Amino acid sequence: MFASDGGSERATSIEDYQNTCAEFIMDISKDYMDWVDRYQLAAEETARRKAAINSIVKTTNDWISRFGSTIKKVDIIMNDGVNKMAENTAGYPFRFDVFVGGTSRYTMHPVGEVKVNLKAMPRQGRLTRLGSYQKEQVLLLNSSGPVQVALSKESMKAADLLDDYIILDARNCQKYDVISLTAVAEEIEGDYVTESRGYSTLIMLT
Repeated sequence: MFASDGGSERATSIEDYQNTCAEFIMDISKDYMDWVDRYQLAAEETARRKAAINSIVKTTNDWISRFGSTIKKVDIIMNDGVNKMAENTAGYPFRFDVFVGGTSRYTMHPVGEVKVNLKAMPRQGRLTRLGSYQKEQVLLLNSSGPVQVALSKESMKAADLLDDYIILDARNCQKYDVISLTAVAEEIEGDYVTESRGYSTLIMLT
């Protein structure tokens, strides 16, 4: 018997579902590798992006195995890994990082209020700001527990540098709940958004 939630009918055991999702991560990574080849980048950049994808596969599947105790948690971790692969396939034409307690991408934080630091630095002659994941949706947030989000409207204004915080109120979550957050930074030249990139962060509550 395993911890169940809304999607548990899809698997006979949590181990079966973990294995299915781990295989999916490995399979889809090959598609992203192919996309990297299609870009016909310099050899060094191609190798860097492929190494990032390989690292994502390894870490995502490790988290699925270690922390995916319910169907919902496995889905969150798996989808976060897919997002990360897509982001690293596309690459970052400008500097964009997201930190939780000084750690990026795969992070851990005590249950409570989580401060997520966004840092973006545009290329010379351009500005940056926090963009929207989709129309009328600033962030992509998936969590196995209840989470409220607070962010500064100043982050949405174009500036020479983005260095701000998103506050996640996870006080009603439980230990070992997982949160996946995708933020988007935009690079602006004149009145136009020239580039837009997402950055997915996985948070394990401890």
